[in-house]
Amino acid sequence: MKLIHCADIHLDSPMLTHMSAAQASMRNAQIIDSFLRLTDYAAANGVRAVIIAGDLFDGERVRGRTVDEILAAMERTPEVDYLYLPGNHDGAARAFSDRTLPENLRQFGREWTTFQYENVAVSGVQLCRENGEAIYEAVPHAAGRVNIAVLHGQIGTVSGEDAVNLSLLKYKGIDYLALGHIHSYTLERLDDRGIYCYCGCLEGRGFDECGDKGFVLLDVEDGKVTPAFVPFASRRLHRVPVDITGLTKSAQIAQAMKQAAQTISAGDMVEFLLTGSCEPEADLSLIYLRELMKSSFYFVKVKDETTCSLDPNQYKNDVSLKGAFIRLVLAGPEDDNDKAAMIRAGLQALAGEEIGL
Repeated sequence: MKLIHCADIHLDSPMLTHMSAAQASMRNAQIIDSFLRLTDYAAANGVRAVIIAGDLFDGERVRGRTVDEILAAMERTPEVDYLYLPGNHDGAARAFSDRTLPENLRQFGREWTTFQYENVAVSGVQLCRENGEAIYEAVPHAAGRVNIAVLHGQIGTVSGEDAVNLSLLKYKGIDYLALGHIHSYTLERLDDRGIYCYCGCLEGRGFDECGDKGFVLLDVEDGKVTPAFVPFASRRLHRVPVDITGLTKSAQIAQAMKQAAQTISAGDMVEFLLTGSCEPEADLSLIYLRELMKSSFYFVKVKDETTCSLDPNQYKNDVSLKGAFIRLVLAGPEDDNDKAAMIRAGLQALAGEEIGL
């Protein structure tokens, strides 16, 4: 029998930190589409149940059409059960409160609930202040079956809301602990019998969620569960460091950026991190560089993490307006990084160029 373990889909996430409202709306549509593709994948590949280990939604801000699409996809795949555990962002579980739910959407609550399929028992509970350590004393176990537990939270040695006490789950007869909350794939031993797994998120939403994203396909056979990570995201996110030491022209910097990202798909999202030592006179306009690169990828962000290779003695006796400006900035209270940014912006202004901060 096959199961899918997914989590942290975060439907209708604002995503306005890096993107415009229009870009965020388009990206949200892609994330919804990825979940719809997952339902199609489950039906086409004989998956009996999809475990959603928390944070299907991103919060209270949920569009009605998003809920409509999710429920319609579940109704289109009646042969697949969807086992939904609300996570810490799922105050939006209320999105289902006024809906007629399909029979194949089955939910875990604040007490252990178990769903059985052939030789598998899937048990889950929502962590909250009220249940504390009590849930660990009552972990369900179905004899003669593969036992899967579902929780959402940060693993550690404490109990409570959004906190999974891993030590209290050992030697409870768990074969596979399906976790949500951490957005990167992790697979580790729980005890002599079982393993625990964070499947990661289905799609990256920010540049702290780079690399392959997807779900875990569980193959249960002969009393054993075999997990396999399945990359499934429509787009990958990449952080690309680019050392621009010694480069002073935007064309040189852009070429270094292109070289560093030459193996990245045009459909992906890229954050370039400019590093190294940079002279204050260097033509380092982040706006201009982003414009140069944005046609090469779906989304581009450029971040300046360079240090300034400024020798104050070089401008000590410079009687030009540039020299006077640099001495004035150097005498100020700001730290070196701020001074470098101020000098660069000032020199761009003196040259009549676009200021790129």
